[in-house]
Parts: sequence; structure tokens; C-alpha cells
Amino acid sequence: MHDHTAHHDQSGSHHKLPLIDRLIAPAGKATYWTLSKLERDITPSIKVKTTDEDGLPKKPRGVALLIALVTIALTSSVVIEFAYDARVNMVMATNERDRLKSYFLAKSAVNITTLLLSFQVALQKESGDTDDDMGKLISRAMRRSNFQIYQYVDLLMKPFYSGKLETPVGGIDLEESGVEGFGNFTGEFSATVLPEAGRISLNKFGNKKLNENDLIELCAMFIDPRYDDLFSRKDEFGETMTRQRVLENIVDFIDPDQDTITLNADCGIQTSGGDEGRIYSRNDRVRIKPRDAFITHVEDLHLVHGVSDEFMANFADKFTVYDVGKPDINVAQAPVFYSILCRNVSIGSSKDVSGFNLCARDPTVSTQILWFAMALDGLRQFFSDPISVLLAYVGSNESKILPSAKKGQPVAFLTTGQLPRFIDDFKQNPEIMAQFLQYSPFYQQVVALRPEMAVDPAAPTFPAWTVEFSSNGLTRDVSTSSPQIFRVDAIGIYGTTKTRIEVVIDMNKTMRRLPEEEELEQQEDDSEDLKELKEALKEQREFMPKGRILYWRVE
Repeated sequence: MHDHTAHHDQSGSHHKLPLIDRLIAPAGKATYWTLSKLERDITPSIKVKTTDEDGLPKKPRGVALLIALVTIALTSSVVIEFAYDARVNMVMATNERDRLKSYFLAKSAVNITTLLLSFQVALQKESGDTDDDMGKLISRAMRRSNFQIYQYVDLLMKPFYSGKLETPVGGIDLEESGVEGFGNFTGEFSATVLPEAGRISLNKFGNKKLNENDLIELCAMFIDPRYDDLFSRKDEFGETMTRQRVLENIVDFIDPDQDTITLNADCGIQTSGGDEGRIYSRNDRVRIKPRDAFITHVEDLHLVHGVSDEFMANFADKFTVYDVGKPDINVAQAPVFYSILCRNVSIGSSKDVSGFNLCARDPTVSTQILWFAMALDGLRQFFSDPISVLLAYVGSNESKILPSAKKGQPVAFLTTGQLPRFIDDFKQNPEIMAQFLQYSPFYQQVVALRPEMAVDPAAPTFPAWTVEFSSNGLTRDVSTSSPQIFRVDAIGIYGTTKTRIEVVIDMNKTMRRLPEEEELEQQEDDSEDLKELKEALKEQREFMPKGRILYWRVE
């Protein structure tokens, strides 16, 4: 009896322990916080019955299931979090791998482009220096045809990643032909190559002495009435950003002095003086000062007061910051042609009036010049695709694109003398002019804004031409020399990742900077070590490949 009572008292005292203490015993301390929270939530509202119907102590039920559920929930959250972190890390690593591979694919496109462009230099220059008759023949043929290999870069690059040489007239599978090493990797790359020579250099204004002809060249490109709205807008201070005002700001931003220039209506320098930084200091929120030096990229024009996004959309691709000399008419666009024609136009009764003034003040003259600029732009655009030119010759009985062109001419202009002759061809053959207008991107933009200027190629009608052009002036202001500075837009693609590299290459300079030839001439007072160094540098300069990187940007 005593033993039973003692046992009963001991069991009763066990069941009288707090619920949380009885749960911790089998669950362990790992779930203490969770069960404590659970007890606080359920204890006030639940009365726990501790005896059965016979009055005997009742054993707790469902505790093991509760512990199992809590443990599974906690373990599941940890596992899910770990799996998520692992997945994120794997995706990041994959993206980084793809980004790295796409970068080197784009870099491969740059290297292959440089290699192909170096062939142009070798064929035109180095083959002419050889004593071999075949080399001289190739060099002479290259110069006479004005053949440009940059137009074929995209066609010649595809076999490197696809293993196939494809053209509109047929294709070749290099692997099946026994050629190895092409297309044996994943990914692809491409490159678009454009010469800088067809653009107007802004850094002309960075010279110590300002040339008014350079000002007129730029002014003439802005004259087109299409831009009237662009140059009639006001800045935040209420000042109208006219053509002259924007050009003044561009020149002041680049020229080496700190004086403001003022242009007259004829785009000549009227006065020079005053602080050119005043227009920037008026706005306390803008910390911009004139560069007063050469700019490194056309995008630097965004810093110039009065230069808007719309201005850049219209003119950015017509500018360059490199010394390219006269505009190359084989790659020039319609606004550049417009500028060239405006500076050399005349009409019968106004021989003594400058061409710029005629363009600026006579709507009839400016409209007729616009027609010729767009036709020349279409001619240039037609020849920019060598495959189209080939098909044009093969698919017809004509061996000339224009009456004054050479038979089988592979580029738009073989010589500068063809420019005035082609303008005469357009005057005398309106059907030909109308056909080339259709190729002009600028013409398509003009027609979209002014539908009345659309021309029917089947039955074209043009105004009676009253404008004339100075042949000497036209040939003097342009160039057809082989371009030396190229802008390469290379793209590498691996998986879903794409990398773009923009590069400017000067094929007239060695890959690494070396002293100029006149600096390597030996002098009488040179030491023996200096003479040996100059000889070594001369030899290195002679054999070093061409193609110096002037600009490099990765996106």
C-alpha cells in the first residue's frame, strides 16, 4: 500500500510538471525556442486533462508527431535556403564563364579584322616596293581599282566560327573540303568595319590657328532647312540655340584659348573675346568647363552647352576626332555631301556670291543641292555592299553603273574627278538619279517627313536644274585615298551572353609606338651605343606590323 501510494505520488508529481518541461525532455534543447513560443500561444486557451476515466494518470499523446513536424519544417527551410544559394552561385558562375568567353570571341573578331586590314596595307604598299613583277602588278591593280578589303570583312570572318564560306551565289563547307581548324568551337563573333575618313574632324578646331574654311565646312552641314526646328529651341536661360550659337560653343569647347568667338551670318569670325566658360558657370548644378584641348570621343560633345540628344542623333556619326584629312566620298554620308556641294555651288547670275551664302539664303539652291546630296549618298550606299555590285554586273548587260564610270568599277568613286562628272550624269539621266535615290538612307528619312519629295523611279520628275558646281573646288575638297583609320564594332556571343567591343585602329602606324624615322637618323655626335640603338629601332620599325589601337571600349 505504501509502495503504491509512493508510486502514485511520484507519477502525479511528474504529470504536474509544466507542459514545456515535459516536452523538452524528449525533444531536446534544439527546439526549445519553438516549443516555448508554442506553449505561450496555446496554454491560455487549452486545458490539459491529466487523468483518464478511471482516475489514473494519462500519458501525453501527439508530442512525437509535433516534434517531427517542427524538425522537418526547420530542416526543410535550411535545405531550401542552401539549395537556393547553390543555384544562385551556379548561375553567377555560368554567367561569368559565358561573359568571359563572349569577351574573347569579340576580341578574336578584332584580331581577325586587324589581320584582314593589314592585307590591304601589304597589297597596296609593300607589294609596290618589291622587284617582283607579279607584286608590282598586284599593287598597281589595287591602286587603280581602289579595292577596299574592309567591305569584305564580314564575309571573310564567318568561316572562322561557322566552318562554311557562304555567298549569295553559293557556299563551301571547309571541313568537307579537308580544311581543318574552322568552326570547331561554340559561340560566334562578327565585326562591322567603317572608315573614319568620310567624316569631319572636330579636332581641327583644337589647332592654335582657326581656319575659317573649317567653320564653313561645318556650317554648311547645318544649313539644311530640315534642321530649322532643331536650331530654334531655347536653353534653360531663354537663349535660342541657333546654328551659329551651337557652333560657337563647340569651337570654344575645343580651341586652346579661353576667349569666346562670335560668328556672323556668313559663318565667319566676327569678334573674339570674353570668357568662354561663362555659359557653364551660370548653372551651379553643372560642373563643366571647356576642354580647351582635343577631345577623345565624339560623345564628349554631350558636355557642350546647347548640344542636345537630338543634335547628336542627327550629326554624331558624321563627326570624328581623328586626323582623317579631307572627307572620303566613298564613305561620306548625305550631310557631308551637302556641305561639300554648298561650298562649291554657283548659279549663272551670282558667280561672285559664295556658295555658302547661296545655300543659306536661296531655298531653290538649297533644295536642288539636297537632291544631288541624296543621289550621291545613294550611289555611295549602293557600292557599300560588294555582293550587290557583283550581282548588278552579272545580272545585266551593263558594264557601267553610270555613263562616266569605268567598266566594272568596284567602288563609288575611283578618283575625285568623277564627282563633278557623276553630278552631270544625274542631270542628264533623271532615271538613273531616281534609282540611286532609293538607296539613300537619308532620302528615306526626308520622304518620311516630307512625302511631297518622293520620286517615282519609273517616271521621275525633277526641277529644272539651275545650280552649277566648281569642278576644281569639288575635287580639291574631297579625297578617294584608301582609308587608314577604321572603327571596328566587334560582337562576341556565347550562350545568352553578348559582349561588344568598339575599337579604332590606325593602319598607318605600327602596333607599338616607336620614334619617327627622322628621329632615328644618325648624327655625327651620336655615341656607338646610341647608333646601335637607332639601327635596332629602325629594323624593328620596318618589320613591326601595322595597326595601332587608338581607342578601346568594352560593353
